[in-house]
Amino acid sequence: MEGKIKENQILIKICCVVAAFILWLYIYNIENPTVERKIVVPVTIVNKNILAQSKLVQVGKKEFSVSLLVKGNASDLYSIKAADFELQSDFNSYVMKKGENTVPVSVKKSPDDITIINNENLWIKIQLDELKQKTFSIKAVSQGKVKEGYYALEPILEIQQVEISGAGDVINKVKTIIGSYDLKSASSNINTSLALQAQDVSANVLGDVVIKPSSVKVTIPVVKIKTVPINIKLQNNTSDISKSITAEPEKVDIAGEERIIKDINGIDTESIDLSKIQSEENIQAKLIVPQGVKLVTGTGVVKLKINSSELNNSNKTSQKEMNLNIQIKNLNDAYTAELSSNSVSVVVSGSESIINNLSENSISCYVDASSLTEGEQTAGVVISLPEGVSLVSQDIQNVKLQVSKKTPEGQNANSNQ
Repeated sequence: MEGKIKENQILIKICCVVAAFILWLYIYNIENPTVERKIVVPVTIVNKNILAQSKLVQVGKKEFSVSLLVKGNASDLYSIKAADFELQSDFNSYVMKKGENTVPVSVKKSPDDITIINNENLWIKIQLDELKQKTFSIKAVSQGKVKEGYYALEPILEIQQVEISGAGDVINKVKTIIGSYDLKSASSNINTSLALQAQDVSANVLGDVVIKPSSVKVTIPVVKIKTVPINIKLQNNTSDISKSITAEPEKVDIAGEERIIKDINGIDTESIDLSKIQSEENIQAKLIVPQGVKLVTGTGVVKLKINSSELNNSNKTSQKEMNLNIQIKNLNDAYTAELSSNSVSVVVSGSESIINNLSENSISCYVDASSLTEGEQTAGVVISLPEGVSLVSQDIQNVKLQVSKKTPEGQNANSNQ
């Protein structure tokens, strides 16, 4: 009995649902009543360029929509879509200012069979800020590494600077305009285009910045690495001392265009004066890197190791007596000259290592006869010494010369007859 009652209840419920559905179909298709509905429609902004002319820029929200309250027959109203409407907000028809602006929205297109109830009360709120412009240099940043044995030189940008614009608060945060490129195990030049981004001091990307142009072409020269020795340049030295000085490191890696580095067989140090060095500790020398050459390894400074015994010998002072032949220089071709003395005795001084290796051939001794005329003349003896050697004394300061005109060969023959 109870089961039969439950079956009857279920049957009654089903009948009610069917009846309600039939009633809805009747009302919808036969009666078709007028109803209201809300629909959200996007708004298109026109004449945005008017903002730049007024030195303003849109900030914050960029996409806008409004809620339309529409009325119509149920069959029409429930079939419409947002795409059936066209709404516009014209910046050129409204006086814009810095801050919040309430701009009217106009309906440009809507379905014929419906009515927009709130047509006269459509607005969007737009936030504007002062437009600011700046010029920034481009910073190109590498990622990855080139192939082993190669080196990437500084990138060559098609342009060096770009113009950025945007809201004043945002532009004031810009620290760098950056573009990244990938070295990707390259063994030859890379030609690519960099997409530019604005970053703040913390390297965060600032999206509300217009960059013109937004990208830039770049060439990254990729060249082979060359290993060359370090040439130590010394003042007041001898070959013995120079052999006892070594650089640490002894070699460096360089890179550059092939036409530049192909003839470079070493990198020189700055000139080091041995006479001013008192100990072998903490001696450093800067490397003189030629223009167009990049130092791949090292810091541009090398340490010099000097043998202490050789250094002490080089700093000891010694004297030496030498006998030098006097030469006659710059004598007029029409004259001959004889010296009253053909040699001069001198005492020279210098470091022991230099004096021990000094010979007469290293010293120039002469009289300058360029201004002498016929007859007996007197001229000073000039002593020219090599670097690191000084003159202590000389026994003859001046010599006499007997200057005579040359006799033509024909006259000599006639006189002999």
